[in-house]
Order: sequence, then C-alpha cells, then structure tokens
Amino acid sequence: MGGINGVSNQNHSKIPEAIKMKELALSLGILEEDIIVEDSSNNTFENIHNAMHLLPDDVSNLLIVTNEFHLKRCSAIFKKFYPKIHITKIASKDGFSDKNNWVLSDNSWNSGRSLATYEAHLLVNYAKGNKIFDLEIDEELKNITEISNSIL
Repeated sequence: MGGINGVSNQNHSKIPEAIKMKELALSLGILEEDIIVEDSSNNTFENIHNAMHLLPDDVSNLLIVTNEFHLKRCSAIFKKFYPKIHITKIASKDGFSDKNNWVLSDNSWNSGRSLATYEAHLLVNYAKGNKIFDLEIDEELKNITEISNSIL
C-alpha cells in the first residue's frame, strides 16, 4: 500500500508505491486476487485509514510489514484509531535502516540515519500533538544508545 508522495519517492515517480509493490508481489507468485491495492494515500495516517475502508468490517487481525522504525508509528496509529484490531508487526530488513545498522550511514537523503531520525521526529511530534498515543520508548532508546555506544 502507499501513494506517490512517500519519503522514498525521491525521483518524483508518478507510479504509486502500492502499484510497485503489487508488481513485485505478482512477480513473486502472489495471486492477483489476493492483493488489495490502496494507492491514493499521501502519508501513513491516510494509508491506514484508506486501507481499513477496503477491508471487511469484521477484520480483527492484521499483519503490518514495513521497516523497523516505521513499525512503531504504524502501531501507534492503530492503537489510537483501531484499538480492537490485533496487530502483528513484521520488520522488513533493508540493510541500511535496520536497528543494528542505521547509525552507520551518513545523514544524506533517504539514508538509514535520515530515515531513523525522520521517524523519531514524527513519533515525538505526533505524540505531542495527540495524533497518536505517547508510546513507551524507554526500551527503544536503550537499544539505540547501546548501538551508538558500541560503534563510538
């Protein structure tokens, strides 16, 4: 799922992320009738809300697959707006924004460090603005501090 204005669209592609992901899924053998596409969103809030309107009303369990840092924000949005839905989180590994290596990159556009920093700022701003619940992040901060200290 995803529209065309995501942080990953640095080339200003007019092809929505959802269409690119559908094409990948089809190439990996997923049947087209098993794919639901939401391609009109501009951000994670819209993506989740739009996707929920495509699903049956009685859905009670969902699986979220995204990078490790984005999982926290997705989970927070679901907790606030869809608290009765059980979420299973799956972290996709991209090799540069994973919790064990994001700090190794520079802060250039779309680097692991810039994506992690972007996500952290969004979490703080959304919690302060009451757009999401303020999540317990002590464990996350501890992990980040340990990783940073081991590198430095």
